Amino acid sequence: MNIPEEFGKYLLLKKLTEDPLGETFRAGKAGQEGIEQVVLLRVFNGKGLDGEKLWQKVSGRAAVQQALRSPNIGNGVDLGRVRSFPYTAYDYISGKSLAALLAQAAKQMSPIPTDHALLIAERLALALAAAHETRFQDERVQHGFVVPHLVMVSNEGETRLLGFEVAPGLRALAADGWSAPELRPYLAPETFDGSPLAKSDDVYSLGAVLFELLTGELPPAAPAGGYATLGGVIDGAALANEGTPLPPAIVGLLKKSLVPRDQRIADAATWHKTLSKLMIDGQYSPTTFNLAFFMHNLFRDEIERESQEMQSEKKLALPVRPAAVAAAPAAADMRETTGVRQGTLPGTRLSATAAAAAPSPARTPLYIGIAAAALVAAGLGGYLLLGRAGAKPTQAAAPAPASSTQPAAMPLGRQPAGGAAATGGPTQEELKAQIQQMLDARSQEMEAKLKAQYDDRIKTLQKQLDSKKKGDEVAHEQRPSASVPAQEPAPAPAIETRATAKPAEPVPTPAAPPASQVVPPATEKVADKPAAAAPPPVAAPAPAPARVPQVQYGDLVQPGTPGVTQPKLASRLDPRYPSAARGMNRSANVEIKVLVDEKGRVVDAQRVGAQAGMGFDEAALDAARRATFQPAVTKDGVRVKMWKVIQVSFHPG
Repeated sequence: MNIPEEFGKYLLLKKLTEDPLGETFRAGKAGQEGIEQVVLLRVFNGKGLDGEKLWQKVSGRAAVQQALRSPNIGNGVDLGRVRSFPYTAYDYISGKSLAALLAQAAKQMSPIPTDHALLIAERLALALAAAHETRFQDERVQHGFVVPHLVMVSNEGETRLLGFEVAPGLRALAADGWSAPELRPYLAPETFDGSPLAKSDDVYSLGAVLFELLTGELPPAAPAGGYATLGGVIDGAALANEGTPLPPAIVGLLKKSLVPRDQRIADAATWHKTLSKLMIDGQYSPTTFNLAFFMHNLFRDEIERESQEMQSEKKLALPVRPAAVAAAPAAADMRETTGVRQGTLPGTRLSATAAAAAPSPARTPLYIGIAAAALVAAGLGGYLLLGRAGAKPTQAAAPAPASSTQPAAMPLGRQPAGGAAATGGPTQEELKAQIQQMLDARSQEMEAKLKAQYDDRIKTLQKQLDSKKKGDEVAHEQRPSASVPAQEPAPAPAIETRATAKPAEPVPTPAAPPASQVVPPATEKVADKPAAAAPPPVAAPAPAPARVPQVQYGDLVQPGTPGVTQPKLASRLDPRYPSAARGMNRSANVEIKVLVDEKGRVVDAQRVGAQAGMGFDEAALDAARRATFQPAVTKDGVRVKMWKVIQVSFHPG
């Protein structure tokens, strides 16, 4: 059985990266029916990083994840700690960290195009500006630790900034002496001298990230207690993908970013406006579509492999129960004792603690089998007793002998010391789920048998009905006109059937007492060929109720489905007008079909209708992917996925 390693309430499906901050995993949150949510799990167990001190600084910041809502900020779902290692969890992002993107571009000697570099930096600034408009504990949310390792670029070309929950704690550790050489060039010098966080500190990080994106090189790190002289470095830098000097406007922006605090651009919102104007004036046309195409070229094999792995993980065998996580003893290098660094892929063995707590494989099926057999037998017995309506029971059912190995027959809370609860056997929910599966299978089997019996009986009755019709017709033709019409027998009870036979035309009769009281006259003449006797009434068992499939959370539901409200646009569409089209004063309306998931996010977008050209189609797709919606909801309040068509309009003005 392939069992992924456990980390608190998560199952580590695959280790994605390891960097100075720690390790990143694709992980699953296990539920009763399997993995109910896949997350991007970041464990802060970097070398030399004191997890206990970090947790003391960030343990009360879980609410920041709920407060921040922006397409350019990772959607946080959890902040916690396992042993001495803090972690953050986000909705899973299929993509790469910006650090991995920069490393892969250098490895393949495929420099990041200028348009892509500007787009990534612009989205980071937009994320910081959106966060600054959000308040947490009566203060505006700031980051203070923007490094490429906390930036994700998705396979769809979207950029998301992570780490708002833990950034203040990381900054405090850096001021106390913890630092990694790989991170220092991205952080403002004030980070390391203990200065309070200022709005312009993130501007320094934006400038450093943009410099590396454009040139493929890191800016020199500031020396302890001072600033590096970067003016000459910026003047001499060149665009990595073109080999030409940096444009003057970009040089000016970098020189206002990588400078002392009192000379720096005031905040990320101002920096974003400056960069946006630079992009418009410079006739740059970055789009998420083109960035996604670049990502697929750079990571084609890994993207295909990830898709296959995630399909396999849906069928992954899960542990019988979550293993208890034992407290790790103190060690000189805590990072080496996390238990997260070893065996994180599917197919690895459980840790020693989990293996010791795991139930015996021989007992678990026995418990499940006994409990399932008991409930199935009870259900079938009840069905047979209730189905024999009107029959008096002749003897009470003898109670089944008690079994000392049958935990399902014991009262709750009175499990023996060696029972399932003590030895790590299946939980009550797991037993109920497996028993329900067996009962469902049994019910379907019984329905199939009943249907076959119904079909056979219907055919027999149909033949009897046809024979009776022929006999009645012959008797009617041979009956004297003065005689009293023969009383027709009472019809057999109706049986529901898919085939519809036309009943025989009734013969008019005078008013008569109920059929049960009618006695045919003794002098009545009958036909030479007597009519076929009426078949005895057949008591048909009530058909089992049809199983109506229920819509589950996250299911894809077709538009127009009764009882399901369609997604509604929750954010204003913000299309970026193509520079070429603006210069020619062109306008367009582009229809985009978007797939809105259960959380209101656009997970896919496709153009429908005629192509507009002039860059309008790409800009419309980009705007649609950045939009947020109120998700589709059933009448029972279940959130589901649904496609929706929206129109993106471009009008000069």
